[in-house]
Amino acid sequence: MSLRKLNSLLLVAVALVASVSCKKDDEKEALPSLNGILSFECPAFLAPGETVTMKASGVENPDGDAIGYFWKVTPTMTKSDTTDVFVHTFSDTLQTYTVNCYAFAEGYNNTSVSRQVMVVKGGLDGSLTQTGIEADDPKITHEGIDYYYEKIGNLEWFRNNLAAVGSGVPFVNSEITSDVLGRFYTYEEAMTACPEGWRLPGEEDWMSLAEALGETVTEKYSIFENVTAKLMVNAYFNDIAILEYWPVVGDVTNSSRLGLLPFGYVNLGDMDESGKYPYAAFDGIYTYAAFWTADKVEGNENMAHYRYLISNQTEMMVGEGDVKSFGANVRCVRDAQ
Repeated sequence: MSLRKLNSLLLVAVALVASVSCKKDDEKEALPSLNGILSFECPAFLAPGETVTMKASGVENPDGDAIGYFWKVTPTMTKSDTTDVFVHTFSDTLQTYTVNCYAFAEGYNNTSVSRQVMVVKGGLDGSLTQTGIEADDPKITHEGIDYYYEKIGNLEWFRNNLAAVGSGVPFVNSEITSDVLGRFYTYEEAMTACPEGWRLPGEEDWMSLAEALGETVTEKYSIFENVTAKLMVNAYFNDIAILEYWPVVGDVTNSSRLGLLPFGYVNLGDMDESGKYPYAAFDGIYTYAAFWTADKVEGNENMAHYRYLISNQTEMMVGEGDVKSFGANVRCVRDAQ
């Protein structure tokens, strides 16, 4: 008998067993459910070795009796922990973890909910790898963060996104992501966020970059053709490839050495009394790479231009964003030293 036929027979046998088991389960009287929807809070991103306290809520026993909870974090826990308040110290391993919580009570069906948590770290030995940046490449250090830069034409460009914490917001408002993905700034914040001696690039700086990459640029705010593969890099985020391969883009070469990555953009909404944006809506991660220019839209002081790439298109395009509510990444620039 061939291996293929043996596998087919095994699959049929498994299907038959499952069918019988399901029939027996259906014959049993179904248990009622607990009232409500089980929930718990847990950050989406954490630092290596960070400890988190989690408490389940949202469900009630219709009889008024107590509810029990058990928890398990995969892939690190081999046994569940039965407790109302779950305290867990996450591993140093940079990866995604799943936190599972189950609620149970005698005479009722169990109910469950899970949350995914990613442990991340900034720096060259952190979550972002294969960016093309080496430890001995030119850099400056600002507020404890290393910013590597590359000379292109008569300009020097940041090779990683600005993460200055005096303004802007981190991805999904998680501060641990600042030094990994960079922060998202409004235009007004971006104009003053770069370190001393550096500036937010204007449209002419972006045009100079495109020309240095072999593009013919005739006017401001025009589309730069065939630059995506030269500007983006096949980097990994916790060993997961960030970019898909798109035939229209071809092989991503990062010949510019700027290593742009599609970390999206944010519509910030209203700021609260503490200076934060609780209703910020992040979008476009792994698809859009958006970067402010220093140029406002002519005739409209409330709007400014930004440059953006889409991972499955070859062009760098130009958009218009509200100066107070639209958030994009920042790459600082200066005249070559």
